[in-house]
This record gives sequence, C-alpha cells and structure tokens, in this order.
Amino acid sequence: MQILLALLIAHLVGDFVVQRKSIVDGKREGRWPALLEHGAWHLACLILAWLLFAPAGVAGWQVILAFAVIVVVHLAVDLLKCRFDGKHQLSAFVLDQAAHLIVLLLAAWWLAGRPDWLASISGFWRLSAGVVGWVLVAYLVVVVACGWVNRLLLASLLPEGEDAGEGLARAGLYIGWLERFLMFSAFLAQAWAAIGLVLAAKSVFRFDSVRKQRAHAEYFVIGTLLSTSEVVAFGLIYRWLSSSVVLGGL
Repeated sequence: MQILLALLIAHLVGDFVVQRKSIVDGKREGRWPALLEHGAWHLACLILAWLLFAPAGVAGWQVILAFAVIVVVHLAVDLLKCRFDGKHQLSAFVLDQAAHLIVLLLAAWWLAGRPDWLASISGFWRLSAGVVGWVLVAYLVVVVACGWVNRLLLASLLPEGEDAGEGLARAGLYIGWLERFLMFSAFLAQAWAAIGLVLAAKSVFRFDSVRKQRAHAEYFVIGTLLSTSEVVAFGLIYRWLSSSVVLGGL
C-alpha cells in the first residue's frame, strides 16, 4: 500500500497543486510545451513522492519503466480529455481522473510484485460487510429518506411566493442531504462542535431572508430542528444497536 500511497500523492500534487492555469489553457489549445511541462512536473512529483513514501527493495528498472508509462499515459489521457472537454466538462473530468487512477492501481500492483489483491479485499469484505451495510442503511435513512419525509411534512408550511421551481427545490433538497450527512457523521464521530458549526453556517447564510420574513423564519427553524432531531434520534438508535448484539445477530 505504500507504493500506491506514493503514486497517489504524486498524482494529486501534480494535477491539483503545481499545475498552473497557463498549463491547463495550453493543453486545451493543444500546445506541446504546456503538455511537456505538465509531464515534467508529474515526473518530478513521482520521484519526490517515491523517495519520501515508497518502500525500499523495488528494482530500479521497474521504477523507471513504471514512471515512464505513468507519465506517457497521463499525457495521452489529458490530450484525449481536451478534445471532449467542451460541453461535458464534469463528465470529462471524472473519466479523466478515473483513467489516471486505473493506471496508478495497475502500476502499484506491478511494482508490488503482483500480489493477490482480490483475495485480500475479499477477506476484508467478509469480515466487515455487515458493519458497512448497517452504516450504509443508517446514512440512507437519515440523509435521503428523511429528506423526502421532511419535504412532505413541510410542504404546507412553505411561505407564499417561495415556489422557485424544480431547480431550486432540488437544490434545497440536496442542501438538506448534505446538512444531515455532515451532522450524522459528526454525531457518529462524537464531534459535537462540528454539528454546531454546520447549524451556525446554515444560519449565517439564511440570516438575511430569515430576518426580513417571519413566515420564512418559522419555516427555516422548523426544518432545521426537524433535521437535527432526526440526526440525534437515529444516531442514538444506531449507537445503541451497534453497542448491543442486535446488529451482530442479524
């Protein structure tokens, strides 16, 4: 895993830290100097991350060959991305990063001596599948299911003139999902200050509209308290179940 760690650090630094806007613009315009500079930065990041984090004992020729393949394939993927990076920027970005990650995983697997990662992952999953599954159920209930329930419960309390259309309605739904996700994660981690920070940040952003309209203020307070109550209630239930034999026996 140290090998993969080194490769991932090099990629993140090379793609998101040291890559300047001029390099990004140059790649989009098809300028080779910008592309080669990007490759040079990635190679430098690979060398530095390898020296700092990778384990000893890997043959030098393997490292050189792996670095050369990583850089060349990275530049080829970037060139391909630039051709489709127009109207579908998010899709292009996700596919670009996924391709880079696959290359890094293959390189780490080869440099580590081609271990049986599938057996290791399968063994780990057999031991932790139950816990992961119940955590996923808890998040889906608190974050998603409660969001739809709250939307139905608060529909009659929505102030007049607040129907901003499907786009903003969905934005409000997603904000609620993120709010409960952060608070539920903080509850499970017993990071109580983080829950207060989420509530304070939401209040700051809503302060102006709440201050001017009483109906909006009441709608906001009820919705916030409802989400917080759900997080606390399901958080207590989950902690009780996880500390007992209930989850282990199901």
